[in-house]
Amino acid sequence: LSLSLSLPSAHSGINTPLSWFRLFSEMSSLLLLSLLVPLAFAAPVPNVTDEVLSKEEREWRLNAIQKLWNERHTMNHTPLVRVEVNGTPMVEYFIKNETASASGTLKHRFVWALILWAVTEGKIKANTSVFDSTSGNTGASEAYMCRLIGVNYTAVVADNLEEEKVKQITQFGGKIMKVPVQLRNYMAEKEAEKTGGFFINQFGNANGAEEFHESGDYMMESTNVFHEIVEDLRTKYNLSYPEYFIHSAGTGGTISSVGKYITRYNLPTKVVLADSQFSLFYDYVLSNKYSNLSTGDVGRPNWTAPGVAGIGYGYNPDPIIFKNSTSLLRTVIDEVARMPDMASIAAMRSLRSLGIDAGASTALNFLVALFKGIELNPQSEKIRMVIIMGDPGKFYQSTYLNDDWVENGSPKDLGGLKTLKCWQKKIDDAINFGINFITTNPTSCDI
Repeated sequence: LSLSLSLPSAHSGINTPLSWFRLFSEMSSLLLLSLLVPLAFAAPVPNVTDEVLSKEEREWRLNAIQKLWNERHTMNHTPLVRVEVNGTPMVEYFIKNETASASGTLKHRFVWALILWAVTEGKIKANTSVFDSTSGNTGASEAYMCRLIGVNYTAVVADNLEEEKVKQITQFGGKIMKVPVQLRNYMAEKEAEKTGGFFINQFGNANGAEEFHESGDYMMESTNVFHEIVEDLRTKYNLSYPEYFIHSAGTGGTISSVGKYITRYNLPTKVVLADSQFSLFYDYVLSNKYSNLSTGDVGRPNWTAPGVAGIGYGYNPDPIIFKNSTSLLRTVIDEVARMPDMASIAAMRSLRSLGIDAGASTALNFLVALFKGIELNPQSEKIRMVIIMGDPGKFYQSTYLNDDWVENGSPKDLGGLKTLKCWQKKIDDAINFGINFITTNPTSCDI
């Protein structure tokens, strides 16, 4: 590129300040152009767009999400069953039977949401191996959903986990790693780090994964369990909202998602947390206790076996920290209630007399509902309470429903069979005659 410029002469008639200013401007422009033109020819033009995901990654994610939505359509609504309790004729009890799900427990819908969240956010990809700490039910559902989308899954479980629950996990293709119960979370995280996998952490991530929005009749229906409860009460029983929703907390995800749903849509239902005897959740929800205390710290009580399988807080040595060690959101819970562990075990047997073969957490939920019904004792208008049947009694044939285990296993320190039978008599009387099983001579069963 050649540049030429003629300077004004003294005889040109343009030897003025303005002409010299114009000359300076032209020279500056030409100089800048001489510098930029070579750069323009040498510099490559960048792509206007670039793909963030490869074609294969994008196709895998689309297929995985479609498989999950197909599963949601298959899930449909689990049954909502009315239970007749003669002792409280003005209270209607409904049980949402989540054992009818494909993986057999309440955790099926929760894990569906958890896996969908992880795939959507790119935490699970085609070659990701998933790890989690579990008491069994979440593990079975995680194994099911991971197999559905084609990724490997390992459940890190307590070394004394019921064999029935181990089989439930392995039948869906899950692998088992047994460790001391207090090390479950730690080992799940470490194994994921060591292998380049993903620790899905149901306790910390349930809050972000659980659905709490209304979907109406949109084809991609909300998985929120209270959405289904409201729909089924309306369409199958011609009833409005229940006065109480009563549920226990393991991860805290289910009861918190229900609480957020009820709060968001300003519904006239109270949310009650049902907690086990030695769990820390009761005081955490009530007054935010134990959010800065680890196991062994002064002021934090020790966990006492047997507990209620899959719920409560105590085995985890860490403080109770929202979005970290729990997804239980205190601010959407209206009431808290606590029941003796032996009463919950006894209630499993009492429920069988009503035709309900349920696990210990369901029995705990029912106990709190029964107590509330007797305590409120409505006279003029019926009230409704809804609980969830989280897992079946068959998972506990070797433990809670086994007399030898109750007498000689961990429940022996709470009174064994003698205490269990005492509680069962009290609960049966409450079911049949409306007698308050807690306030009537409460020390007779050595609580």
